[in-house]
Amino acid sequence: MRLTPELSVGAALLLGAGIVRAAEYPRTESHSGTSFFDGFRFPVEAYDNTTNGDVFWATPQNTSLLYINDAGRVILKVDNTSLVPYNEKRYAPKLFSKSTYNPGTVWVMDAVHVPYGCSVWGAFWTQGPNWPTGGEIDIFEGIHMRKQNMMALHTDGTVAECKIDRSKSMSGRIDSEDCNQDVNNGSGCTVFDNNEQSYGEAFSQAGGGVYVTEWSTDAIRIWFIARSAVPSSLTLTAENIDTSTLGTPVAEYSSSTCDIEKLFLPQTLTINIVLCGDFASLPALLEETCPALVGDKTCYTTYVIDDASATYANAYFELNYINVYSTNSSGSASGSGSSTTTLTDGMGKATTTVTAGVGTHTNGTANGGGSSDAAKTVQRGMIGALMMGSVGLVAGLRVL
Repeated sequence: MRLTPELSVGAALLLGAGIVRAAEYPRTESHSGTSFFDGFRFPVEAYDNTTNGDVFWATPQNTSLLYINDAGRVILKVDNTSLVPYNEKRYAPKLFSKSTYNPGTVWVMDAVHVPYGCSVWGAFWTQGPNWPTGGEIDIFEGIHMRKQNMMALHTDGTVAECKIDRSKSMSGRIDSEDCNQDVNNGSGCTVFDNNEQSYGEAFSQAGGGVYVTEWSTDAIRIWFIARSAVPSSLTLTAENIDTSTLGTPVAEYSSSTCDIEKLFLPQTLTINIVLCGDFASLPALLEETCPALVGDKTCYTTYVIDDASATYANAYFELNYINVYSTNSSGSASGSGSSTTTLTDGMGKATTTVTAGVGTHTNGTANGGGSSDAAKTVQRGMIGALMMGSVGLVAGLRVL
């Protein structure tokens, strides 16, 4: 639903504290190692009903897809061990933050590996309520065998205008400048990173890197810092982050040409991997970096079904940490119970319900394969934390 005038006023009051950009932000959340999953929850739906991807969402029982490896890093991966029959889907990860965030926030994701491969569509992003009214920030979005990260904003053109200000200094390549979801086939205002270590095989071979996103009412800025250039001040234990030391952002969306205060309501973090789907299955896009589809074959029949051990060998996130820095308090979900919040989705405009429970799939047998030694390091209590808590959101969230 659209925000009522009363909710709009309340949201405006909530956002007001973040109007002035602060270059230095204190750490308010840190997610890593065995405590990583404490800050996230699963969708209740068993499958991707928003982008029509050919996936079932992994649950806490899929311990070979969601675990802490021997290096202490978080693994979120696609099942590449099951033989998936025709008309079934493959398991893949999707997590939502329990907290919501306001202007005056910086998100930091340190990864040594991000998902890539033909038909693979991985993302780390934020979203507001009643999509696209509450806005969307795409921090990391990688697809197929591309070499560059793609960043974007998605906004509601009926609320206010949002375009990229080309006079602002940024190192990325502007692909489309209008953020209105209803133009440019819904691509948003897209910027590609010119650094070919920002995604894909080269990213992993270089040891990964750090994605930093600053959201103030002055601007939304995104940086990518390759592993060899990560400053000593940017670590898991850093108590503060000073964005003024990070140099020129890869992408900048300035308030000079984008009404950030009106267009971006409290945001939630999402991290997921989709296979094929409305975007990644487009033949023209797929064939940019992958072999042409043969005959009547589709993305699904070519890659998802049957044996995909090689196809999805690199379809995983390997994370050192996700940190949040903020000058504002976030709206956290905590406690226990079985409360639910129904969210209006974008990219297909379906509905996702975030709940204190978890989604299950009762048809089919794909289960992410057997457990590995590393997978056994998953703490039952850690995974159980994903099943706890009530949802403390301001007006309901739009979820991919």
